[in-house]
Amino acid sequence: MMLLSLIGSSAIAQEVEVQTEPQNPAAYLGVGFGFDYGGLGGKVEFLPIKYFGLFAGAGYNLLSVGWNVGGTFKISPDKKVSPNLMLMYGYNAVFVGADSYAGKYEMTSYGLTAGVNLDIKVGRKGKISAGLFVPFRSGKFKDNYKAAKNDSYLKVSDLLPVAFSVGYNFGL
Repeated sequence: MMLLSLIGSSAIAQEVEVQTEPQNPAAYLGVGFGFDYGGLGGKVEFLPIKYFGLFAGAGYNLLSVGWNVGGTFKISPDKKVSPNLMLMYGYNAVFVGADSYAGKYEMTSYGLTAGVNLDIKVGRKGKISAGLFVPFRSGKFKDNYKAAKNDSYLKVSDLLPVAFSVGYNFGL
C-alpha cells in the first residue's frame, strides 16, 4: 500500500522594487534665443506622442515681437542626446537700421524654416536644445534687403544662409 503524505508548503512573497526608466515629460517650457524662441524669448512644447512634438515660441526679434509655430520629429527620444528634425512657420529674418534713414528698410520676414536640433537631457526633467536652421525668406524681404544693400548711404552686412538657436527647457 502506498502511503501518500502531503507536506504543506508556504510561499514567501517578497516585494521587489522595479527600477524603471524615467518618463519623458509631456510638455516643456523654455527660454532661449533663435527662431524657435521668437528671437530672444520663450517656447512651449507639447509632446502628444513619443516621437513628435508641437511648439510655439514668442520673443523680441530686435524690431518687434517675433513668433514661430512648428513641429519636431524626435529621432531618439529616450536617449540622453536626441537629434531632431524641425519645421516651423513664422519670423525667419529681420532687418534693423541704425539710423532714421535706414529705418525705411526695416522689416521682418515670415516664412518656412527647416532645421535640426539636439536635445541634451539635464537632470530629471530639463533639457538644453541647440539648433541649426535654414530659413526660406520671403521675396518681399529679399527685395527690401537688396534695396538697402544698394543704398550708398548705408553699410549693410550680408545675410547668413543659416541661423542658430539655443535654450534651456524645463519639463512640466
